[in-house]
Amino acid sequence: MTETKTDKRVTRTGQALQAALLELMVEFGYERLSVQQILDRAGVGRATFYLHFRSKEDLLRGSFELLRGHLEEGWHRTQANRARESLPLSFSLIFFQHVDSHRKLYRAVVGRESGVIVERQMRRLLADLIREDLRSQAGSALTGVEVDLAAQYITGAILAIVTWWLDRNVKLSAEEIDRVFRQMTIPALQAICTPVTAQEPKVVLRPNRPA
Repeated sequence: MTETKTDKRVTRTGQALQAALLELMVEFGYERLSVQQILDRAGVGRATFYLHFRSKEDLLRGSFELLRGHLEEGWHRTQANRARESLPLSFSLIFFQHVDSHRKLYRAVVGRESGVIVERQMRRLLADLIREDLRSQAGSALTGVEVDLAAQYITGAILAIVTWWLDRNVKLSAEEIDRVFRQMTIPALQAICTPVTAQEPKVVLRPNRPA
């Protein structure tokens, strides 16, 4: 019973700190925040904070792990519903819906100089999901370098779309944004994942080696 109460208290503390971090990021941006501001907003003591997190960036990483879990859950659910055919980048709609539901937060950090650290975490999260997705596609014969290159290309496209969507306040739904994104992106993925013909040889990418 005591252990259960402790676990619940730890969970509540983590949730309070993450909520405070996100609220303050909207108000001030990430770089300008101090740990003390987060503690004051969450009502958590400094000793308690450092019992669970090493730094402000460690708390930020924890928040992104929650987002990663949310996207992966939706991704696997979508794949499970398609027994015969896997759907490339099936997490994209869930991500755009998350952006649409947290516009103030994303507007405060994506494409902003004050959000460099946050955007780096975002890029890492999206690139990891895309790599996992590409490796899971049946019939894909991509090399490791090709997977990495495609992941960086698609990550950049997603973040550019989000920046344009929010900065211009474009009146398109997450579903409409996702549809256009997929129309532009899936053919390119199919082109590099589909086995090539003799008339159209595949360009194999290999990392440069020192002379």
